Formats: sequence, C-alpha cells, structure tokens
Amino acid sequence: MSSEPFLYSSDDDLFISWTEHKSDTNYLYNAKLINSRWDNKELIANGKDWFVNWADFPSISHNKNSNIMISHHLQKSSDLTFSYDVNYHFFKDGKWSDREKLHDDETKTEHGFLSSYPYQDGFITTWLDGRNTNYDKSHSDSDHASGPMSLRSAFISSDGDVYESHLVDQMVCDCCQTSVTVSGNIPIVVYRDRSAEEKRDISISRFIGNSWTEPVTINDDNWIINGCPVNGPNIASYDDRVAVSWFSASNGVPKVSMKFSKDNGENFSEKIMIDDINNSPTGRVDVEFITRDEVVVSWLSSFEGKGSLHLRKININGNQGQIKKISNISLERSTGFPQIEKFRDKLIIAYTESGAEYKKIKTLKLPLSSL
Repeated sequence: MSSEPFLYSSDDDLFISWTEHKSDTNYLYNAKLINSRWDNKELIANGKDWFVNWADFPSISHNKNSNIMISHHLQKSSDLTFSYDVNYHFFKDGKWSDREKLHDDETKTEHGFLSSYPYQDGFITTWLDGRNTNYDKSHSDSDHASGPMSLRSAFISSDGDVYESHLVDQMVCDCCQTSVTVSGNIPIVVYRDRSAEEKRDISISRFIGNSWTEPVTINDDNWIINGCPVNGPNIASYDDRVAVSWFSASNGVPKVSMKFSKDNGENFSEKIMIDDINNSPTGRVDVEFITRDEVVVSWLSSFEGKGSLHLRKININGNQGQIKKISNISLERSTGFPQIEKFRDKLIIAYTESGAEYKKIKTLKLPLSSL
C-alpha cells in the first residue's frame, strides 16, 4: 500500500516522495516525472519503528543550483507514544545517505511537521520541537505533554551538514503543519501559533540578518480552540511575491482564506476569502504560484457527509476564478493532505486514495489554461 505523497517542482524537474509499508518495515521512495510518467523509482530509506502519520509525513526538496536533495522520516526514540525524532536523508553525487537527527536535543519527545526549501546552495528547514514539553518526565503515554511546543529551524549545507539552528517561536500549536519558502533570499516560515488564551491564528516570521523576526499574526481570525485542529497553513513565493493560505473556524464558521505580499513577505494585503461555510470547507490547504501574479489554492470540503477536493485561481488584485471541484475524496485521515505543484504548463495534484483494505496514491494533471 502506498500513501503520504509529497510533490516538489524544481523548474524542469518534478519529484514525488511517498511511503510504503510491508510487514513490520516502512519504505520511503521518490520518483521523477519523465514523459508524463513517474519514473526512476528510488529507495531513499527503509526501517522499523518509524512514526508514520497521516498529517505528519515525509517530504522532499531539490536544490537545482547544487543538484542536491533532502528528505526525512520520523523515527521512534522511545516506547512512549509521542516520542520520535526527525531523521533526514541527503542526496548528492547520485546516492542517498542517512544523516540521523536534524535537531540537537536528546529529549524523548515529539519532533515533526518538518518543512524544507532550497536556500543558497543548501536548505532551510523548520519543524515543531517538543524538547521543552517534558513529555519523558511525565508518567503516562496516553496523551500529549502539557508543556509548550516550540518552532525551530536549521540550515543545511551543500554537504548535508547542519550548520546553524535557531528558535523561531517558543510556544506554538502542537500538531499543525509548518510551511517555509524563500523570497528575495529571505527564508519565511508560516505556522499556527498558540497564545495563553488558546488563540490559534496563523503567524509568520522572516529570517533577517542572523535571526528570525518577532512573529506577527497574518490575520486576526481570533480562533479560540482548546486543542490542535491539525490544519496548518501553506506558503508559496515567486520573485518578490508571497502568498499564504490557511483554514480557520473562528466564530464557528469554517473558511479558507489567503493573503498576498508584494515585498518578500514584509507586508500583506487584505484577506481574501476563498471559500466559506456555503461549501463546508474542512481545510488541508495548499497554495501554488502559476504566474508571478496568480496562484491556485486547493482545499477539502464536506457536503452531505461526502468529501471533495476544490481548486480556485486568484490573482494578486484579488480577482477570483470559479471554484472548481476536482474530485470526490474521502475526508478520512488516511486521505492525508492533497498536494499541488505547477509543472510547466500543468498543475499536478497528488493525494492518497483509500478504501477498506487498500491505500494508493492518485495523481492528476490539469492544464493551467483550464483553471
């Protein structure tokens, strides 16, 4: 069974990574799209005691300048339920190598929801880090720890070495995806933040000089929720343009929204509502630039108990195309988070299709002219 796809487009190359499970062993693969087919299937890593999760899944990134790649999986670090590390893998000179942990702590706590993106001749990575949760000091493995989850980052060199690590935010939502991009040579991360009052809106930070800027809220949704919604934001960039999409259910109204920036993420436009309660959006968003001034946002919706995958094109002036229903899709966790990537003149979509006794990856191609 195949599941947890992740897409990454690098100009003339489109890559996909995914996981397979056989007996007691997990396998992480990648492939490249060649002549409209996924070809050159390649094993990145395999092993036992992996933490495999519908929302916190392996990813892949390619730095075209230095022709290197990075991927990762989550590796159990103890018998406690939520105790695992981010182990990363590095591709150079035609082969993958295992580089063990990305983070430098030894705590038996949660580490995950990694995002990576090419930066200079290496990569910038961000992840949720549980080193301050004191989970391993508690006496129960039945639930998450009570201490704050933090957001951290690390830079990886062209040789695959971690050369710099930073704290971004010391208290964030426990299990919502992070998302990172680079615009104007400035790394930018978006994530679901968390306040003492349990407000869980989307925040952004930029790496300026040698440190992350003080996080700021993208939009005051004021979503108060006593628990993690497992529904992170997504960010994309094109030259100096940046776009952020996210899901919120503040005031009991589920909605998908986005904002544009024209100055490398320093300032953002007014919020653009992509979908609201009329289509019962459930989130799991992605956003992708298709031109310098246009993006496509994807999300899941629920109608009369049935799920569907939707797309919508938006330009930087706020003009929106029609909402397009792409496919019926299960809203079960096993579906995961659908991926969209622009590749040449098409939009590529990937997600996990699941049934009672099977899981497989489905990919679709849409001409950009049809959006």
